Amino acid sequence: MSSFLRLLAAYRPWALGLLALPVLLAGCRHDVVVVPAYDNYFPVEVGTYRTYAVADSSWLKGALTVSNYQFRERVTEQFADAAGQPAYRLVRSKRPNSAAGWVDDSAFVVQPMARAVVVTRNNIRTVALIYPVQANKGWNDMAFSASPDTITSLTRFYGPNVAAPYTVPAAQGQPAVTYPVTVTTKTTLDGGIDDVNALYQRGLQQVYASGTGLVQRRRFSHNTYYLLPDNSTKLTPGVVQDGYSRFEVLIDKGTI
Repeated sequence: MSSFLRLLAAYRPWALGLLALPVLLAGCRHDVVVVPAYDNYFPVEVGTYRTYAVADSSWLKGALTVSNYQFRERVTEQFADAAGQPAYRLVRSKRPNSAAGWVDDSAFVVQPMARAVVVTRNNIRTVALIYPVQANKGWNDMAFSASPDTITSLTRFYGPNVAAPYTVPAAQGQPAVTYPVTVTTKTTLDGGIDDVNALYQRGLQQVYASGTGLVQRRRFSHNTYYLLPDNSTKLTPGVVQDGYSRFEVLIDKGTI
């Protein structure tokens, strides 16, 4: 069984509704689920771009340092992958502020499929989204690179609210924007269902808007404690002591 089919099997209990090949559904007619049309939460079109305001925060022994800059992700070409499936190349550029010029930073590949969106970055394929969207459902975002014994691990989840409005905050002089139809995903970075507790917080949260794509992303890994001279732990609830956070907000999109 391929990695993608194992992924779908892990996205239970309604995975049979995702299997499009009739041969796979033979003999299982009573389990077939009618799949509804999905909202396009990750649109890609050659010549388009999205610009994000980025804030990198780092803590060292309670001292906070913040760096602000911008990312731009533009769709530069469409091509066929090794299996003949359509794929899109996106180039990420970086600049310190809106007055500076863009400098290309990296590139990655996006494959929007009928049942999933797959992103390849640094030769690692991850499953960004699974369709149809359902509240609180999970899948393995590393299904294409995970070993067989971990293929069914659930590492990325939809939030409790789908097709719901969401407001991204104002950033770098741009006003707050409310998107009427969005979905939020949460990724666990340490393999646990909940990586947020009193001692440490780890995670990746992404918000996608229908017809727009990614509008907000927050990756964080920080601790709310420090070690005393006797090696005991001092907990500081709500006060970060060590770690980092990156917060990205969509501030512009269009056609080049």
